[in-house]
Amino acid sequence: MKLPHVLLAAPLAIPLALAACDGPNEQAGKKQDEAAATAAGVEYDGTGPAERAGEVRDKADAASRKAREASADALEAKATAVEREADVAAEKLEAEAERLRDAAEKQAEGLKREAQQVEQSSPR
Repeated sequence: MKLPHVLLAAPLAIPLALAACDGPNEQAGKKQDEAAATAAGVEYDGTGPAERAGEVRDKADAASRKAREASADALEAKATAVEREADVAAEKLEAEAERLRDAAEKQAEGLKREAQQVEQSSPR
């Protein structure tokens, strides 16, 4: 099935569209710039220093959020690895316990046979 080129390009365009959205700090800065322009009696041209500073804060917040998410992902991966290591160690211990039980059972059977022989060989 052949997909139209527009559908193939859509996954690439979505992050770009999201990047163009104004973040909360940028929006607040825009309002500040508009208010300052109105107070100064000049026409607001659609951009200003508070808006740009807000955009920088939004980008820093996003980068910080991504770093926290990456850190959390790494910790989750480490937790999974620790659980897997514990599972492997537990399986080894279970196998060793089974070997010990088998050896103890064989030894006990031998001792029981020996006890029967002692009982049978005793004069009555």
